[in-house]
Amino acid sequence: MPTSKKQLVKLNREKKAKAEELSKQAAAGSESAKKKLKKLEKKIK
Repeated sequence: MPTSKKQLVKLNREKKAKAEELSKQAAAGSESAKKKLKKLEKKIK
């Protein structure tokens, strides 16, 4: 588990980028992308 603020910021940025990518796929109608997006959003909060 990363402990430094810098590492946490980097991880959150990566998660948000991935969430955006998944939301685009979900908008295109991908069911698995919708499920993954829900899980990711829980982790981000």
